[in-house]
Amino acid sequence: MATKQKVITLQVIAAVYIIGSTIYNNLDGIDWLSTITGLLGLIGNMFLVWKSKTTFAFNMTNNVLGFVLNFKNRFFAEVGMNAWYFGTQLFKGIPYFKTNTDDKGEVITDGVTNKKALAKQVTIGFAAMGLFSLLLKGNMVFLDSFQNGIAIAAQNRNMGGKADGWLLWIASNLINIVVWGWAGNWIMVGSFIAYAINAYAGYLNWSE
Repeated sequence: MATKQKVITLQVIAAVYIIGSTIYNNLDGIDWLSTITGLLGLIGNMFLVWKSKTTFAFNMTNNVLGFVLNFKNRFFAEVGMNAWYFGTQLFKGIPYFKTNTDDKGEVITDGVTNKKALAKQVTIGFAAMGLFSLLLKGNMVFLDSFQNGIAIAAQNRNMGGKADGWLLWIASNLINIVVWGWAGNWIMVGSFIAYAINAYAGYLNWSE
C-alpha cells in the first residue's frame, strides 16, 4: 500500500474511532467542552498531517478550549502547554509554513531524526513544566510534566518542519491516555487514542 493510501486509511480509522467514542461516552449527557476540544484537535492535526495551513485555525481554537478544560481538572502543566502550543504556532509554525515551500507549493519537511536534540528538548520541557505544576500543586505532577516535556519537543520539531516530532506525539498521546483515564474523562481518552493513530499517519507522510 502506498504511503498516501496508508495515511488516508489511518485517518479514517482515527475519525471513526473518535466519533464512536464520543457518541458512546455522551449517552448519559453531552460534555460539550471535552467533545468540541477533542474533535477540533483531531481535525486540526489531520490538516497538519497533510501540511495544510488550515491546521492553525482548528488547533489554535483547540488550544484556547484546552486551556479552560485543563484548568478545571487542575492539570496546570497542561494549562501552560496550551499557551505554548498557541504561541509556537503563532510565532514559529505559521511563518515556517509561509516561507518553506517547494515548487509545487507544498510545505518542506525533514525526515531525519535528531535524537540528541529531542532528548535535550524533552529534558528542558520536563523540568520547566514540572516546576510550574509543583508550584501550583497540580495533579499527577510527574506523569503530567513528563508528558509535557515530550510535547514541548514534539511541537517545536513539528513547527520547524521536522518529521520526528510526530514520533514524540505518539508517546505524548499514549501518556495522555493514562492521565485522562485517571481523571475519568473517557471522551478525552478516546480523543488521544485517535490522536496517536493520526500522529503515526503524520510521521509516515512527513518522512516521505
